[in-house]
Amino acid sequence: MAEIALPVIVTAISNSEQESFVSGTLFTQGWSVIHRAVDFDSLRDFVTSKPDLASSAILLYSPDLNDFDLAAFEALTLNFRQIIGFASANSIRISDDGLHEIPAGAAQLATFIRGFVRSPLIRKLTPLIQSNKRARVIAIASAGSCTGASTISINLAYELSLKEKKVLLIDANFGDPNIAVYLDQRNLFDEERWRLSSPLMYIKELTRERIAEFDSVMEQSQSEFDYIIIDTGRIHDLSSQLSDRRADSLVITWAGDHADELWIIARPDRIGQVRFKKITSILNRTSIISTVTFVLNMRSNGRQGQEEEKLFLSTATDHKAAHLFVLPADKRNTSDSSDSRSTLAEVNERGALRKALAEIASEMIS
Repeated sequence: MAEIALPVIVTAISNSEQESFVSGTLFTQGWSVIHRAVDFDSLRDFVTSKPDLASSAILLYSPDLNDFDLAAFEALTLNFRQIIGFASANSIRISDDGLHEIPAGAAQLATFIRGFVRSPLIRKLTPLIQSNKRARVIAIASAGSCTGASTISINLAYELSLKEKKVLLIDANFGDPNIAVYLDQRNLFDEERWRLSSPLMYIKELTRERIAEFDSVMEQSQSEFDYIIIDTGRIHDLSSQLSDRRADSLVITWAGDHADELWIIARPDRIGQVRFKKITSILNRTSIISTVTFVLNMRSNGRQGQEEEKLFLSTATDHKAAHLFVLPADKRNTSDSSDSRSTLAEVNERGALRKALAEIASEMIS
């Protein structure tokens, strides 16, 4: 599938402080602000002289722009990819004027604009209705391949269910769904709602073809579960994914904006640490709403493990993460778990990885 370039931005906002805030925030998020119109003539000249750029741009405007001409503006809007209108302090508001208040914070503004970028693909991946919210949503993403993120997702969900919490586990790893295979659940992708896997633990597989169901699934499940664990799969390029309209990027984008926690799972080898460092670097210049947790999985024993953990912590501490977890390598039990289509607790309740995840689940509940 072809890459979709990050959108470019044109601003036409009269208030200089608001315009600087909007432009500066979006620039730090990786968007290019290609034109900053100081009045209506400047905006019109840009469209006339650079129609190709205008056609790929999002226009952010306020109707109190100097010399604003409504009839001419409506004609100009046809030249832009998308239009977002902001009310200013001087705007005279009427009902259904289509204008939005400029979000007060950088993270909220970035989230707001990303929502507009995504909206043409699906109806809307909306923020959850807070009045009905009960569940705590944890999205688990893999910093590269083979990090064990699916194993962590499955077993964290199971440990929470053992502690009498009702849990929904969602497989949103479109490229390589694993949960149905690991838990020996056939035709899970055909399930209309979700399926009971074990007492208090339910599972759901989301496919590219049914991505439009995601927002309704989240709205329904929020009031029915204590925890929702989402296996988002591999993060390729977080900065691009946060503005990408393809199905593969929508869940990780939603998670960054609306999940309670985003867990990034890293593996301890050299390639894993390089990929992890790249993601933390992107996070340092990207505004997301959810709190971030970093997890080093498959830490080796002895001196090698100490070096792996040291390298992980040196990278992780560059970003203000809410939690840092280090999980031990447990090849025998994870292999037995995979072969028997069982959870770690069912294979060996005294296994090192099982005990570590059980402890994390206890901390989460307490």
